[in-house]
Amino acid sequence: MKILVHVYECKDCDVIFAVSQSFEEQHLLQYPVCKTDKALHEVSDGELHIRKKVSSFVVPEG
Repeated sequence: MKILVHVYECKDCDVIFAVSQSFEEQHLLQYPVCKTDKALHEVSDGELHIRKKVSSFVVPEG
């Protein structure tokens, strides 16, 4: 399975997050914490390839 992913940084909150969305949906994006799009900056985009289904995963801090 291949998923298109866009990585954004919120300059106000200093948080980086990723969303899966089409190009046409980019104008709908708001950062879920500060509820704005004014400080968002796209860091990168790419593809996420899922090779194996897992029951859970952990994202390391730091």
